[in-house]
Amino acid sequence: MSDINKNGLDKIIDEIMSDAKAEADRITDEARLQAKRIIDRAKEEAAAVEAEAEEKAELEYKRVLTRARSTGDITKKSALLREKQQIIHDILNEAHIKLVGLNDKDYFAFMQKLLDKYASGKGGEIILSAKDKARITDEFKASAEKKGLKISDKTRAIDGGFILSYGDIEENCSIEALMESERDCLHDAVNGFLFG
Repeated sequence: MSDINKNGLDKIIDEIMSDAKAEADRITDEARLQAKRIIDRAKEEAAAVEAEAEEKAELEYKRVLTRARSTGDITKKSALLREKQQIIHDILNEAHIKLVGLNDKDYFAFMQKLLDKYASGKGGEIILSAKDKARITDEFKASAEKKGLKISDKTRAIDGGFILSYGDIEENCSIEALMESERDCLHDAVNGFLFG
């Protein structure tokens, strides 16, 4: 082969190689550009997923925090209510104990008020506890007789107050029964006085 032909062939080969290299460079650049677009899109999607996850986590955090605060408030209110109820219960029990433990004069003055309030004016009996029967005052006896009531020979296991007996009908005016029947009113009154 002549040198001219060889030079021409080398030229053609060089040209083909140059074109191939240019095409390879173009394909590589395009692949890099596409890879960059894919990576950028993946980063954007990852950022969006991360932002969504953060938003969901923040919402969940706020929900859990709100629920925890609500539960805490309920627990605090419940504990406060229990404590208030215990204080009121203790005060009412202490009032009961003090009332039953009054000296004879003051105790039967209280009993007189009960008699005035609950005696119906019909003939009947007043049944006392053994303790009260032993310490009854003459004034209370006289007042009962004016109302047509006599002091019964029987006694009852009550801690104070009395039972009004009109034959088969009895009205429980014991301190315990009266406090129990008025418990809600007493509870509300003490609650209002202490916490109102």
